[in-house]
Amino acid sequence: MNSAKETFALETDDRRAVHGTVRPLVRLRFAYADPPYFGLAAKFYGDLHPDAAAYDRLETHAALILRLCDEWPDGWAMSLHAPSLRHILPLCPDDVRVLAWVKPMTSFKPNVRLAYAWEPIILRGGRPLTREQPTQRDWLACSCIDTSTGRLKGGFKGGKPEGLVRWLLAVMNADPADEITDLFPGSGDVTRAIQAWRAEGRLPLY
Repeated sequence: MNSAKETFALETDDRRAVHGTVRPLVRLRFAYADPPYFGLAAKFYGDLHPDAAAYDRLETHAALILRLCDEWPDGWAMSLHAPSLRHILPLCPDDVRVLAWVKPMTSFKPNVRLAYAWEPIILRGGRPLTREQPTQRDWLACSCIDTSTGRLKGGFKGGKPEGLVRWLLAVMNADPADEITDLFPGSGDVTRAIQAWRAEGRLPLY
C-alpha cells in the first residue's frame, strides 16, 4: 500500500495533472452486466450457451445482483428490457437508479400496438463528480441499427452500440485507470468499446 505522498509522486510521474495541480487518483472497480433478458434467455440464446435458460429464472438475476453489489461496490450497471423491469427492480438495493436507453431506430412489427423503443438500465454507485465535471442525463438516444444496412450493429442479437458504452462510462464517471469488467462479453463489442475509450485516455479533473 503506497502512502499518500508516494501515490502523489506516482501520479505526478504519470503526468495526470490538471492546470498544474496533481492529486492522488483513487482507482475504482466498475462492472457492466448485460445478461440474457428474463423471459427471453432460452429463446434467443439457448443455442449459443447451455446455461442460457437459467436467466429465465428470477433467482438467477437475484444472484447476479448480489454478486454485483458484493464484488463491485464502487459501481455497476445492468441492462434489461422493459417487460422485466417490474420483476427485477425489487431485487435491487434501494439506492439504484433506473436509466433509459432510447432506440430511435426501432423494429415495428405488425399487430403490435406499442413498439419497445427503449430499454431500462439499472445503475448503482459511481465516482462522485468534481465541480469541473458536467452532469450527465439519465437517458440516452442511441441507435443499435446500422443505418447503411438496416441490421444490428455487430450482427449479434442484444449487442450494445459503442455510444451506449461510452455514456455508461460517463454516467459512472469512470477513469481509464479504473478496472472495468464486462461480465457478459457476447460479441465482444462492449469490451472493444471500453478498450477504445481507455486507449484515448483523458485528464481526470480531480
